[in-house]
Amino acid sequence: MPDIQIPVFGSTDELLLKLLQDFFEGQNIHIGTLYSEEIEPPMILARAERRSGGIADNVSDERFLHPVLVSISTITSGIDADEVAEELQEAVRICLRQAQINQTVVPNGGVINRITNASSPSRVSDYATSSGVVQYASLPRGWVRFESIWRLILRSPPQNTITNRFLIPKP
Repeated sequence: MPDIQIPVFGSTDELLLKLLQDFFEGQNIHIGTLYSEEIEPPMILARAERRSGGIADNVSDERFLHPVLVSISTITSGIDADEVAEELQEAVRICLRQAQINQTVVPNGGVINRITNASSPSRVSDYATSSGVVQYASLPRGWVRFESIWRLILRSPPQNTITNRFLIPKP
């Protein structure tokens, strides 16, 4: 193994999933990174993104801070689907902001040091976007998707929680 002299960053997706799963525990909301036809709404899909034209915030020293762009989709169904998806987006905002304020540490994930909303939640026409991986050409009838984009600056998690099979940081 290499001699590692700088902090190893964890998984952004693990950070998002753990924060959201803890926040929405017991509310019967699916939390994941990918859409699947077997999953029924309501659902929150959160993942690190690479979008054309969208860059993460700059940091003064990338050895210790990690800029990342994330997308949050809320998918709902039913007569009040728009309202429910929008309310779910607001709950996600509160979850992320509280994690930053409380400096919540997620093992193998990290800590949100700074958070900026890059694109406010809004309804999008379907799950296929020109800048993302096409996972589903269109949502089933009656389903609604809202999307928001966030810029996060992350600090590394405790190094003894890193699970990267290619790196074993020094304690």
